[in-house]
Amino acid sequence: MAPHNSITTRALIVTLRSPVGGKTSAQISEETGISVRQINRIYARAIERGFEPNCRPFLLKDEWLEDAPRSGRPSKQTPENIEKVATKVRTNRYGREKTAADLAGELSLEGIEISASTVLRILKKAGFKKTKPTRKPGLTKAMKQARL
Repeated sequence: MAPHNSITTRALIVTLRSPVGGKTSAQISEETGISVRQINRIYARAIERGFEPNCRPFLLKDEWLEDAPRSGRPSKQTPENIEKVATKVRTNRYGREKTAADLAGELSLEGIEISASTVLRILKKAGFKKTKPTRKPGLTKAMKQARL
């Protein structure tokens, strides 16, 4: 059985629970493995949003079954921001050597308020890894003398 958060599973629950299906919440729970409380909540939410169980022909709309929008802060990881961060890193060798804080500072100058930790998450998701540029060691006086 699909997880109870998919629209198809919710449609099945509402259909079985309605007078057309004629099953009780306990019977549906046995067949699907979803708790009775969750079945009752899904059915009540569908009725609350406009589902008419006694209406003929039987009609189910997606907007009666889909998830409600979630509250909370919108993500800063928009496709535009992800592309800007990746472009700044890919442009040249010096872009790859910048820290996440440097990149966040550059983006804030462009009007995009984003934290260094968000920049790190974006880069990690894009497949970039933390590295330090390699530096050649300088020649010592003895090496220079040996060359002469």
